[in-house]
Amino acid sequence: MFKDYTNIIVQYEELYKSEFIYNKPFILTVNWNNTKYEFFINLKPNASNLLVFGSGAYNPQKMKPPVFQRHSWIDHFEDSTIFYNDPTLYLGPINLGWGHGTTDKFYLEDIADIIQIVMDKISIKSQQVLFYGSSGGGFMSLALGGFIKGSKVLVNNPQTVVSNYYESHVNRLFKFSHPQLNKGEILKKFPERLNILELYKKLNYVPDIYYLQNIACGHDMKNHVTPFISGLKSLNETTNFKEVHFDFYFDKELDHNPVDLEKTLYYIYKVKP
Repeated sequence: MFKDYTNIIVQYEELYKSEFIYNKPFILTVNWNNTKYEFFINLKPNASNLLVFGSGAYNPQKMKPPVFQRHSWIDHFEDSTIFYNDPTLYLGPINLGWGHGTTDKFYLEDIADIIQIVMDKISIKSQQVLFYGSSGGGFMSLALGGFIKGSKVLVNNPQTVVSNYYESHVNRLFKFSHPQLNKGEILKKFPERLNILELYKKLNYVPDIYYLQNIACGHDMKNHVTPFISGLKSLNETTNFKEVHFDFYFDKELDHNPVDLEKTLYYIYKVKP
């Protein structure tokens, strides 16, 4: 699907020297510690903002990684855009990885590091960045907003606690990310990779979040919204806490699915810096 695009392949140590392309989408592949980090990027020379998109679950019968969901949306924006693939998807037959990584590497932290280098190269400050995602992509956006302080986050029906998601997806992730560990060991060893509030506690920081949620989705409300709100209330008083805005809507037919393109664009334009 992406063979027609220029692919800039670089070692992580050389990334800061790379020359990027403007006004034409390209793939950036960063090789780092035997892991391939891939990005679909469309840079605009006079863009005032950077929009960063995360992907949720994909259908392995229809495609294979790298997965850049919503990449066709680039023409809807005057802003620069980045879509990142989750390397966790290469660890086994996993169609949703939450940027989890391996026992040794938290892939989302590395993705944040690479995005920060790209931001520096294109002279974009964190206050000009919006992370967007729904479902599993929402989880990753919430995490990246924590790592890149000053950025904003827009999520639609995100997961906030990975282990509260459907057991088949969680068990598959654990099997291929941590083959030497059992579920109890994984939950104990990697709380900040599995629970957004645990990550925020570790970072002592909560980003500026616009949380769009369908209250008709009971699974989301019980397993992700309620624990997230409870976790926010339990944060230490010294936590650097930005604003978290909840926007609830009711759509029984959509359930966990995100709002449509037109509404998503409305919210992106509303929330972006």
